[in-house]
Order: sequence, then C-alpha cells, then structure tokens
Amino acid sequence: MDTTDPLNFTQKQSFAVFLDELVKKRVPEGHLLSVFVLGEDFKTNAEPLVELCNPGSGENKSAMTSNVERVRKTYEEKFIKPLMRQGEALQGTQPAKASPILEMLQLVAINGFRKHDVKGERRLFLMSDMLHNGSAFSMYRATPNFEDFSGTDYGRKTQADLKDVKVELHYLLNAPQLQTRRSLLFWENYFIKSGARLVDVRPLEG
Repeated sequence: MDTTDPLNFTQKQSFAVFLDELVKKRVPEGHLLSVFVLGEDFKTNAEPLVELCNPGSGENKSAMTSNVERVRKTYEEKFIKPLMRQGEALQGTQPAKASPILEMLQLVAINGFRKHDVKGERRLFLMSDMLHNGSAFSMYRATPNFEDFSGTDYGRKTQADLKDVKVELHYLLNAPQLQTRRSLLFWENYFIKSGARLVDVRPLEG
C-alpha cells in the first residue's frame, strides 16, 4: 500500500471496500498474507506491517468432526480483526517527499516471497500511483523507455526478482497527466523482466 500521498474521500471509500474484499474473500485458507507499506523511507518499511496466515473460517467443516464455533472465533480474532485494524495505518496523512517504489518492490520480493520460500501461488496486490520519485530517478521529471532505464546503473541496482508472481495494480490516479500509457508500459516491462506478470490494472475511483 502506497502511503506517500493521502487518499481523498472517494479513494478512502474505495480502499475500505478493497481491504474488506482482500482479507475476507481473496486470501484462501492456508495462504499467507503479508502487508507492506510504501512510505518515504523504504528502510523503515522493509518488514511487513502485519503478516498472518488464514486459518479458515470453518464454514466448510463438519460440526461432527470439528469445533466449528472455535474455528470461526479463531478466524475472526486472529486473522480478520488484526488485519482490518490496520486500515488507518495504511493511509498516508501528509504528502511525502519521496516515493521509492523500485526499492520497495525489491524488499517485498525478499521479505515477502523469498523469505518464506513460497511454493504455491504468488500474488502481489499493489495500490499505488506507480510514480517512482527519488533523487536518482523520478517519474515526475520524465518516464524513460524501460529498456533504456534497465541498462543504467540505477536500473540494474533496483531490479527485483519476482519470478512467477501475478501482479494486480489498483491504480491511484493522483496525477493523470503523468500516468500515461508510456508510464504503464514501463511497469509492464519491469515486471516481465522481474519474472512476474501484470494480470490486472484497476483504476481506483477518485
């Protein structure tokens, strides 16, 4: 979740619905959900804000062989509530001076997927305007051709390993004049080179 720009009113409503759907419907039983924050300083956000495995709600279990009520309570208290409580922490309050998206994607690859040696489905949900902004490279100045960028020292340094990851981008349209087809093509090629695939792009209302 990109917190480098505050969400406007409509974006907050859309984010609340997205978080509810993600936690309650998109994480299968037995799957791990790691939530990372993209802030101004990527070093302070290297580890997940919260990381939990879905224990299952008990809805598909038989009362003859399981304590369904205990399973449901564990699901609510140990999985749903801790994640939903992070809603406010996942929203920025002040515009940041930097948005280190490239560095943060590397950390997600390392501490999200590689650290746990994930063998099953790998899926990355991104909520961001995808406008990387730093002293070495800023998409507020210009968005280069990805092939040219990837050959630079900074491009090589910030390339992540996201092999077999399916990426869903929930696009915060904070600066539509900069978020052009060229910008999106940059990220499509970035993910291809990382071994991932951008499977869905959904502009967030607002």
